[in-house]
Amino acid sequence: MPDANDPRLLAADLARLFPAAAVFAVDRERRIRYWSTGAERLLGFAASEVIDQTCLAGNRCIECLSGCGISREAHIDGARLRLRTAAGVEQPVRKYAIGLRDAEGRFDGGVEVLFGETIPGTTAAEQLDRVREPAVFHGMAGSSPAMLAAFDLIRRVAVTEMPVLIRGESGTGKELAARAIHAESPRHDGPFVALNCATLTSSLLESELFGHVRGAFTGAVRDHRGVFERAKGGTLFLDEVAELPLDLQAKLLRVLETGEFTPIGGEKMLQADARIVTATHRALREESRGGRFREDLLYRLRVVPVFLPALRERPIDIPLLVRHLCDRPVDTEALRALVGYHWPGNVRELRNALQYGMVMAGDGPILPGHLPPEVASRPLPATPETADTPATRRMAWPAARRRGRASAAEVEAAISAARGDLTEAARGLGVSRTTLWRWRRGG
Repeated sequence: MPDANDPRLLAADLARLFPAAAVFAVDRERRIRYWSTGAERLLGFAASEVIDQTCLAGNRCIECLSGCGISREAHIDGARLRLRTAAGVEQPVRKYAIGLRDAEGRFDGGVEVLFGETIPGTTAAEQLDRVREPAVFHGMAGSSPAMLAAFDLIRRVAVTEMPVLIRGESGTGKELAARAIHAESPRHDGPFVALNCATLTSSLLESELFGHVRGAFTGAVRDHRGVFERAKGGTLFLDEVAELPLDLQAKLLRVLETGEFTPIGGEKMLQADARIVTATHRALREESRGGRFREDLLYRLRVVPVFLPALRERPIDIPLLVRHLCDRPVDTEALRALVGYHWPGNVRELRNALQYGMVMAGDGPILPGHLPPEVASRPLPATPETADTPATRRMAWPAARRRGRASAAEVEAAISAARGDLTEAARGLGVSRTTLWRWRRGG
Protein backbone atom coordinates (compact mmCIF):
# COMPACT_ATOMS: atom_id res chain seq x y z
CA MET A 1 0.00 0.00 0.00
CA PRO A 2 1.41 3.45 -0.88
CA ASP A 3 2.33 5.70 2.02
CA ALA A 4 0.41 8.82 2.95
CA ASN A 5 2.60 11.11 0.84
CA ASP A 6 2.51 8.99 -2.32
CA PRO A 7 1.40 11.27 -5.20
CA ARG A 8 -0.81 8.42 -6.47
CA LEU A 9 -3.23 9.08 -3.64
CA LEU A 10 -3.74 12.72 -4.59
CA ALA A 11 -3.96 11.75 -8.28
CA ALA A 12 -6.66 9.16 -7.53
CA ASP A 13 -8.70 11.74 -5.62
CA LEU A 14 -8.42 14.26 -8.46
CA ALA A 15 -9.38 11.59 -11.00
CA ARG A 16 -12.60 10.98 -9.06
CA LEU A 17 -13.33 14.71 -9.03
CA PHE A 18 -12.50 15.15 -12.74
CA PRO A 19 -13.33 11.91 -14.56
CA ALA A 20 -13.09 13.55 -18.01
CA ALA A 21 -9.60 14.98 -17.40
CA ALA A 22 -6.26 13.26 -17.90
CA VAL A 23 -4.81 12.78 -14.42
CA PHE A 24 -1.45 11.15 -13.80
CA ALA A 25 1.23 11.00 -11.12
CA VAL A 26 5.01 10.76 -11.54
CA ASP A 27 7.71 9.75 -9.08
CA ARG A 28 10.96 11.58 -8.39
CA GLU A 29 12.43 10.07 -11.58
CA ARG A 30 9.46 11.47 -13.55
CA ARG A 31 8.21 7.98 -14.28
CA ILE A 32 4.45 7.54 -14.47
CA ARG A 33 2.99 5.75 -11.43
CA TYR A 34 -0.70 6.54 -11.90
CA TRP A 35 -2.70 6.98 -15.15
CA SER A 36 -6.44 7.69 -14.98
CA THR A 37 -9.10 6.32 -17.31
CA GLY A 38 -9.70 9.95 -18.30
CA ALA A 39 -6.07 10.07 -19.48
CA GLU A 40 -6.66 6.93 -21.52
CA ARG A 41 -9.69 8.52 -23.20
CA LEU A 42 -8.17 11.97 -23.79
CA LEU A 43 -4.69 10.95 -24.91
CA GLY A 44 -5.31 7.45 -26.24
CA PHE A 45 -2.58 5.64 -24.30
CA ALA A 46 -3.60 2.70 -22.10
CA ALA A 47 -2.28 2.63 -18.55
CA SER A 48 -0.36 -0.58 -19.35
CA GLU A 49 1.57 1.33 -22.05
CA VAL A 50 2.75 4.19 -19.87
CA ILE A 51 3.05 2.96 -16.26
CA ASP A 52 6.75 2.89 -15.28
CA GLN A 53 7.64 4.91 -18.38
CA THR A 54 8.77 8.53 -18.32
CA CYS A 55 5.96 11.07 -18.60
CA LEU A 56 6.88 11.67 -22.25
CA ALA A 57 5.42 8.23 -23.06
CA GLY A 58 1.88 9.58 -22.77
CA ASN A 59 2.44 13.33 -22.56
CA ARG A 60 3.92 14.10 -25.98
CA CYS A 61 4.16 17.84 -25.94
CA ILE A 62 4.46 19.64 -29.28
CA GLU A 63 5.93 22.76 -27.65
CA CYS A 64 9.20 21.05 -26.68
CA LEU A 65 8.33 20.60 -23.02
CA SER A 66 7.15 24.20 -22.53
CA GLY A 67 5.17 24.29 -19.29
CA CYS A 68 6.21 20.76 -18.32
CA GLY A 69 8.73 21.53 -15.59
CA ILE A 70 7.09 20.53 -12.31
CA SER A 71 10.46 19.17 -11.16
CA ARG A 72 11.61 22.83 -11.23
CA GLU A 73 8.35 24.67 -10.54
CA ALA A 74 6.26 24.36 -7.38
CA HIS A 75 3.11 24.42 -9.47
CA ILE A 76 1.70 25.10 -12.94
CA ASP A 77 -1.70 26.79 -13.10
CA GLY A 78 -3.59 26.72 -16.38
CA ALA A 79 -0.73 26.63 -18.92
CA ARG A 80 -2.00 25.99 -22.44
CA LEU A 81 -0.20 23.23 -24.37
CA ARG A 82 -0.67 21.09 -27.45
CA LEU A 83 -0.12 17.35 -27.05
CA ARG A 84 0.11 14.59 -29.60
CA THR A 85 -2.31 11.74 -28.87
CA ALA A 86 -1.63 8.06 -29.54
CA ALA A 87 -3.46 8.49 -32.87
CA GLY A 88 -1.15 11.35 -33.88
CA VAL A 89 -3.87 14.01 -33.46
CA GLU A 90 -3.06 17.38 -31.90
CA GLN A 91 -4.96 17.89 -28.64
CA PRO A 92 -4.92 21.36 -27.02
CA VAL A 93 -5.07 21.15 -23.22
CA ARG A 94 -4.99 23.37 -20.18
CA LYS A 95 -2.48 22.00 -17.70
CA TYR A 96 -2.42 22.15 -13.90
CA ALA A 97 0.39 20.50 -11.95
CA ILE A 98 1.66 20.20 -8.39
CA GLY A 99 5.30 19.43 -7.66
CA LEU A 100 6.00 17.65 -4.36
CA ARG A 101 9.16 18.02 -2.26
CA ASP A 102 10.80 15.84 0.37
CA ALA A 103 12.07 17.04 3.73
CA GLU A 104 15.33 18.25 2.10
CA GLY A 105 13.45 20.23 -0.55
CA ARG A 106 14.24 17.82 -3.41
CA PHE A 107 11.70 16.97 -6.09
CA ASP A 108 9.72 13.95 -4.87
CA GLY A 109 7.16 13.39 -7.59
CA GLY A 110 4.12 15.28 -8.73
CA VAL A 111 0.58 15.20 -10.06
CA GLU A 112 -0.70 16.65 -13.35
CA VAL A 113 -4.26 17.33 -14.51
CA LEU A 114 -4.91 18.02 -18.19
CA PHE A 115 -8.23 19.39 -19.40
CA GLY A 116 -8.89 18.99 -23.12
CA GLU A 117 -10.17 22.20 -24.65
CA THR A 118 -11.27 23.63 -27.97
CA ILE A 119 -12.22 27.20 -28.78
CA PRO A 120 -14.66 27.58 -31.67
CA GLY A 121 -13.21 29.52 -34.58
CA THR A 122 -9.57 29.29 -33.46
CA THR A 123 -6.76 26.91 -34.25
CA ALA A 124 -4.64 25.12 -31.67
CA ALA A 125 -1.75 27.48 -32.47
CA GLU A 126 -3.96 30.52 -31.89
CA GLN A 127 -5.07 29.08 -28.56
CA LEU A 128 -1.42 28.60 -27.59
CA ASP A 129 -0.58 32.21 -28.48
CA ARG A 130 -3.17 33.59 -26.05
CA VAL A 131 -1.62 35.27 -23.04
CA ARG A 132 -1.84 33.12 -19.95
CA GLU A 133 -4.26 34.59 -17.43
CA PRO A 134 -2.97 35.54 -13.97
CA ALA A 135 -3.58 33.09 -11.14
CA VAL A 136 -4.16 35.91 -8.62
CA PHE A 137 -6.41 38.79 -9.64
CA HIS A 138 -6.91 41.65 -7.15
CA GLY A 139 -6.72 39.24 -4.20
CA MET A 140 -8.83 36.50 -5.82
CA ALA A 141 -6.94 33.32 -6.69
CA GLY A 142 -8.01 30.90 -9.39
CA SER A 143 -7.12 29.47 -12.78
CA SER A 144 -10.24 27.35 -13.27
CA PRO A 145 -12.39 28.19 -16.31
CA ALA A 146 -15.19 29.58 -14.12
CA MET A 147 -12.88 31.98 -12.28
CA LEU A 148 -11.06 33.03 -15.43
CA ALA A 149 -14.44 33.84 -16.99
CA ALA A 150 -15.33 35.96 -13.93
CA PHE A 151 -11.98 37.79 -14.11
CA ASP A 152 -12.49 38.49 -17.81
CA LEU A 153 -16.01 39.84 -17.26
CA ILE A 154 -14.80 42.05 -14.41
CA ARG A 155 -12.15 43.57 -16.68
CA ARG A 156 -14.68 44.18 -19.44
CA VAL A 157 -17.42 45.75 -17.32
CA ALA A 158 -15.06 47.76 -15.08
CA VAL A 159 -14.31 50.32 -17.80
CA THR A 160 -18.02 51.13 -18.17
CA GLU A 161 -20.43 52.89 -15.82
CA MET A 162 -22.96 50.05 -15.94
CA PRO A 163 -24.41 48.77 -12.63
CA VAL A 164 -23.05 45.33 -11.73
CA LEU A 165 -24.72 42.66 -9.61
CA ILE A 166 -22.32 40.10 -8.11
CA ARG A 167 -23.95 36.79 -7.29
CA GLY A 168 -22.34 34.09 -5.15
CA GLU A 169 -22.64 32.08 -1.98
CA SER A 170 -21.37 33.46 1.30
CA GLY A 171 -17.59 33.33 1.41
CA THR A 172 -16.96 33.30 -2.35
CA GLY A 173 -15.31 36.75 -2.39
CA LYS A 174 -18.04 39.12 -3.53
CA GLU A 175 -16.45 42.19 -1.92
CA LEU A 176 -13.07 41.31 -3.47
CA ALA A 177 -14.81 41.20 -6.86
CA ALA A 178 -16.39 44.59 -6.20
CA ARG A 179 -13.01 46.04 -5.24
CA ALA A 180 -11.52 44.55 -8.42
CA ILE A 181 -14.19 46.33 -10.49
CA HIS A 182 -13.30 49.59 -8.75
CA ALA A 183 -9.55 49.06 -9.17
CA GLU A 184 -9.92 48.33 -12.90
CA SER A 185 -12.28 51.27 -13.52
CA PRO A 186 -11.60 54.91 -14.45
CA ARG A 187 -12.83 55.75 -10.93
CA HIS A 188 -9.98 53.86 -9.25
CA ASP A 189 -8.54 57.08 -7.77
CA GLY A 190 -11.88 57.84 -6.09
CA PRO A 191 -13.23 56.28 -2.87
CA PHE A 192 -14.51 52.72 -2.57
CA VAL A 193 -17.33 52.67 0.00
CA ALA A 194 -19.00 49.43 1.14
CA LEU A 195 -22.23 48.94 3.08
CA ASN A 196 -23.70 45.61 4.18
CA CYS A 197 -27.46 45.98 3.95
CA ALA A 198 -28.09 43.00 6.24
CA THR A 199 -26.38 44.45 9.32
CA LEU A 200 -28.55 47.49 10.12
CA THR A 201 -32.16 48.21 11.01
CA SER A 202 -34.33 49.97 8.44
CA SER A 203 -34.02 53.40 10.08
CA LEU A 204 -30.25 53.18 10.52
CA LEU A 205 -29.89 51.83 7.01
CA GLU A 206 -31.68 54.82 5.50
CA SER A 207 -29.39 57.15 7.42
CA GLU A 208 -26.32 55.22 6.24
CA LEU A 209 -27.50 55.35 2.64
CA PHE A 210 -28.55 58.98 2.37
CA GLY A 211 -27.22 60.66 5.52
CA HIS A 212 -29.12 62.96 7.89
CA VAL A 213 -28.96 66.52 9.15
CA ARG A 214 -28.63 67.61 12.75
CA GLY A 215 -31.94 67.38 14.62
CA ALA A 216 -33.60 65.12 12.05
CA PHE A 217 -34.49 62.66 14.80
CA THR A 218 -33.72 61.97 18.45
CA GLY A 219 -29.98 61.38 18.77
CA ALA A 220 -29.06 63.20 15.54
CA VAL A 221 -26.71 65.63 17.28
CA ARG A 222 -24.67 66.39 14.15
CA ASP A 223 -24.88 66.12 10.38
CA HIS A 224 -24.03 62.69 8.99
CA ARG A 225 -22.84 62.01 5.45
CA GLY A 226 -24.35 58.84 3.93
CA VAL A 227 -22.54 56.39 1.69
CA PHE A 228 -23.91 57.99 -1.49
CA GLU A 229 -22.22 61.25 -0.52
CA ARG A 230 -19.03 59.59 0.77
CA ALA A 231 -18.66 57.56 -2.44
CA LYS A 232 -18.79 60.63 -4.69
CA GLY A 233 -16.45 60.17 -7.63
CA GLY A 234 -15.85 56.52 -6.78
CA THR A 235 -17.68 53.23 -6.31
CA LEU A 236 -20.51 52.36 -3.91
CA PHE A 237 -20.77 48.67 -3.04
CA LEU A 238 -24.06 47.52 -1.49
CA ASP A 239 -23.58 44.01 -0.16
CA GLU A 240 -26.58 41.73 0.52
CA VAL A 241 -28.82 44.13 -1.38
CA ALA A 242 -31.68 41.59 -1.27
CA GLU A 243 -32.05 42.39 2.46
CA LEU A 244 -33.16 45.98 1.78
CA PRO A 245 -36.72 46.64 3.07
CA LEU A 246 -39.23 47.42 0.33
CA ASP A 247 -39.59 51.08 1.32
CA LEU A 248 -35.83 51.60 1.00
CA GLN A 249 -35.84 49.72 -2.29
CA ALA A 250 -38.21 52.37 -3.63
CA LYS A 251 -35.94 55.19 -2.41
CA LEU A 252 -32.86 53.51 -3.88
CA LEU A 253 -34.66 53.13 -7.20
CA ARG A 254 -35.45 56.86 -7.23
CA VAL A 255 -31.79 57.72 -6.71
CA LEU A 256 -30.78 55.44 -9.58
CA GLU A 257 -33.43 57.00 -11.85
CA THR A 258 -32.90 60.67 -11.00
CA GLY A 259 -29.31 60.76 -9.77
CA GLU A 260 -30.44 62.83 -6.76
CA PHE A 261 -31.12 62.20 -3.07
CA THR A 262 -31.99 64.16 0.05
CA PRO A 263 -30.54 63.44 3.52
CA ILE A 264 -33.09 62.64 6.22
CA GLY A 265 -34.46 65.91 7.59
CA GLY A 266 -32.72 67.92 4.91
CA GLU A 267 -34.13 70.24 2.27
CA LYS A 268 -31.23 70.48 -0.18
CA MET A 269 -31.13 67.96 -3.00
CA LEU A 270 -27.68 66.37 -3.48
CA GLN A 271 -26.25 64.83 -6.63
CA ALA A 272 -25.29 61.13 -6.60
CA ASP A 273 -22.02 60.51 -8.43
CA ALA A 274 -21.05 56.92 -7.61
CA ARG A 275 -20.72 53.77 -9.68
CA ILE A 276 -23.15 51.22 -8.17
CA VAL A 277 -22.03 47.63 -7.55
CA THR A 278 -24.33 45.32 -5.59
CA ALA A 279 -24.05 41.75 -4.36
CA THR A 280 -26.30 39.02 -2.99
CA HIS A 281 -26.32 35.32 -2.25
CA ARG A 282 -30.02 35.17 -3.16
CA ALA A 283 -31.65 34.76 -6.58
CA LEU A 284 -33.23 38.18 -7.09
CA ARG A 285 -35.65 36.88 -9.72
CA GLU A 286 -37.08 34.46 -7.16
CA GLU A 287 -37.17 37.22 -4.54
CA SER A 288 -39.05 39.40 -7.04
CA ARG A 289 -41.57 36.67 -7.85
CA GLY A 290 -42.13 36.25 -4.11
CA GLY A 291 -42.86 39.95 -3.68
CA ARG A 292 -39.75 40.56 -1.57
CA PHE A 293 -37.79 42.55 -4.15
CA ARG A 294 -38.99 45.18 -6.61
CA GLU A 295 -38.83 43.99 -10.20
CA ASP A 296 -38.04 47.48 -11.52
CA LEU A 297 -35.10 47.76 -9.10
CA LEU A 298 -33.92 44.29 -10.15
CA TYR A 299 -33.55 45.43 -13.75
CA ARG A 300 -31.77 48.60 -12.66
CA LEU A 301 -29.17 46.69 -10.64
CA ARG A 302 -28.76 43.56 -12.72
CA VAL A 303 -27.49 45.19 -15.92
CA VAL A 304 -24.34 43.03 -15.87
CA PRO A 305 -24.40 39.96 -13.59
CA VAL A 306 -21.09 38.49 -12.41
CA PHE A 307 -21.29 34.96 -10.99
CA LEU A 308 -18.67 33.70 -8.53
CA PRO A 309 -18.61 29.88 -8.36
CA ALA A 310 -18.69 27.99 -5.08
CA LEU A 311 -15.35 26.48 -4.06
CA ARG A 312 -16.74 22.95 -4.36
CA GLU A 313 -17.32 23.70 -8.07
CA ARG A 314 -13.65 24.51 -8.67
CA PRO A 315 -11.54 22.13 -6.54
CA ILE A 316 -8.68 22.42 -9.04
CA ASP A 317 -8.10 25.92 -7.57
CA ILE A 318 -7.67 24.65 -4.01
CA PRO A 319 -3.88 23.98 -4.20
CA LEU A 320 -3.42 27.48 -5.63
CA LEU A 321 -5.58 29.00 -2.89
CA VAL A 322 -3.65 27.07 -0.25
CA ARG A 323 -0.39 28.59 -1.51
CA HIS A 324 -2.00 32.04 -1.68
CA LEU A 325 -3.48 31.90 1.82
CA CYS A 326 -0.88 29.85 3.70
CA ASP A 327 2.74 30.78 4.42
CA ARG A 328 4.04 27.29 5.18
CA PRO A 329 4.24 23.79 3.62
CA VAL A 330 1.13 21.62 3.56
CA ASP A 331 1.58 17.84 3.73
CA THR A 332 0.36 15.88 0.69
CA GLU A 333 -2.20 13.97 2.75
CA ALA A 334 -3.48 17.24 4.22
CA LEU A 335 -3.78 18.66 0.70
CA ARG A 336 -5.83 15.59 -0.27
CA ALA A 337 -8.21 16.32 2.60
CA LEU A 338 -8.51 19.96 1.55
CA VAL A 339 -9.23 19.03 -2.08
CA GLY A 340 -11.80 16.43 -1.04
CA TYR A 341 -13.79 18.57 1.42
CA HIS A 342 -17.04 20.18 0.19
CA TRP A 343 -16.43 23.70 1.68
CA PRO A 344 -19.93 24.98 2.52
CA GLY A 345 -18.29 28.22 3.72
CA ASN A 346 -16.24 28.51 0.50
CA VAL A 347 -12.94 30.44 0.46
CA ARG A 348 -13.67 32.06 3.83
CA GLU A 349 -13.93 28.60 5.43
CA LEU A 350 -10.75 27.45 3.66
CA ARG A 351 -8.89 30.48 5.02
CA ASN A 352 -10.15 29.72 8.53
CA ALA A 353 -9.17 26.05 8.22
CA LEU A 354 -5.65 27.00 7.15
CA GLN A 355 -5.32 29.50 9.99
CA TYR A 356 -6.45 26.77 12.39
CA GLY A 357 -3.89 24.44 10.83
CA MET A 358 -1.07 26.96 11.20
CA VAL A 359 -1.87 27.43 14.88
CA MET A 360 -1.97 23.66 15.48
CA ALA A 361 1.19 22.99 13.43
CA GLY A 362 3.36 25.53 15.23
CA ASP A 363 6.49 26.09 13.16
CA GLY A 364 6.20 22.86 11.18
CA PRO A 365 4.28 21.83 8.06
CA ILE A 366 0.52 21.38 8.24
CA LEU A 367 -0.38 17.69 8.60
CA PRO A 368 -3.86 16.11 8.38
CA GLY A 369 -4.17 16.07 12.16
CA HIS A 370 -3.67 19.83 12.24
CA LEU A 371 -6.79 20.51 10.17
CA PRO A 372 -10.28 20.96 11.66
CA PRO A 373 -11.84 17.49 12.24
CA GLU A 374 -14.65 18.02 9.74
CA VAL A 375 -12.07 18.73 7.02
CA ALA A 376 -9.55 16.04 7.87
CA SER A 377 -12.04 13.18 8.11
CA ARG A 378 -14.46 13.73 5.22
CA PRO A 379 -14.19 10.87 2.68
CA LEU A 380 -14.33 11.65 -1.02
CA PRO A 381 -17.35 10.35 -2.97
CA ALA A 382 -16.72 7.41 -5.29
CA THR A 383 -17.50 7.46 -9.01
CA PRO A 384 -18.41 4.42 -11.13
CA GLU A 385 -14.93 4.14 -12.58
CA THR A 386 -13.23 4.04 -9.16
CA ALA A 387 -15.91 2.70 -6.85
CA ASP A 388 -15.64 -0.29 -4.51
CA THR A 389 -12.66 -2.26 -5.72
CA PRO A 390 -9.98 -3.49 -3.30
CA ALA A 391 -7.30 -1.32 -4.94
CA THR A 392 -9.30 1.90 -4.96
CA ARG A 393 -10.61 1.30 -1.44
CA ARG A 394 -7.02 1.02 -0.20
CA MET A 395 -6.01 4.20 -2.04
CA ALA A 396 -8.98 6.07 -0.58
CA TRP A 397 -8.35 5.02 3.02
CA PRO A 398 -8.29 8.14 5.22
CA ALA A 399 -5.69 8.85 7.85
CA ALA A 400 -7.93 7.33 10.54
CA ARG A 401 -7.81 3.89 8.89
CA ARG A 402 -4.04 3.93 8.53
CA ARG A 403 -3.49 4.73 12.18
CA GLY A 404 -6.04 2.08 13.19
CA ARG A 405 -8.19 4.49 15.13
CA ALA A 406 -10.74 7.26 14.47
CA SER A 407 -11.82 10.07 16.74
CA ALA A 408 -15.47 10.56 17.64
CA ALA A 409 -15.55 13.63 15.37
CA GLU A 410 -14.16 11.63 12.44
CA VAL A 411 -16.69 8.85 12.95
CA GLU A 412 -19.62 11.24 13.16
CA ALA A 413 -18.39 13.15 10.10
CA ALA A 414 -18.28 9.90 8.12
CA ILE A 415 -21.78 8.94 9.26
CA SER A 416 -23.05 12.42 8.41
CA ALA A 417 -21.49 12.25 4.95
CA ALA A 418 -23.19 8.87 4.42
CA ARG A 419 -26.52 10.35 5.60
CA GLY A 420 -26.76 7.91 8.48
CA ASP A 421 -25.98 4.76 6.47
CA LEU A 422 -23.51 2.91 8.72
CA THR A 423 -22.50 0.46 6.01
CA GLU A 424 -21.65 3.33 3.66
CA ALA A 425 -19.88 5.22 6.45
CA ALA A 426 -17.75 2.17 7.22
CA ARG A 427 -16.88 1.81 3.53
CA GLY A 428 -15.88 5.47 3.42
CA LEU A 429 -13.54 4.96 6.36
CA GLY A 430 -12.13 1.76 4.82
CA VAL A 431 -13.18 -0.46 7.74
CA SER A 432 -15.82 -3.04 8.51
CA ARG A 433 -19.19 -2.15 9.99
CA THR A 434 -18.11 -3.97 13.18
CA THR A 435 -15.02 -1.78 13.50
CA LEU A 436 -17.11 1.32 12.93
CA TRP A 437 -19.52 0.19 15.64
CA ARG A 438 -16.59 -0.37 18.01
CA TRP A 439 -15.16 3.08 17.25
CA ARG A 440 -18.55 4.67 17.92
CA ARG A 441 -18.61 3.02 21.35
CA GLY A 442 -15.10 4.30 22.06
CA GLY A 443 -13.45 0.90 21.82
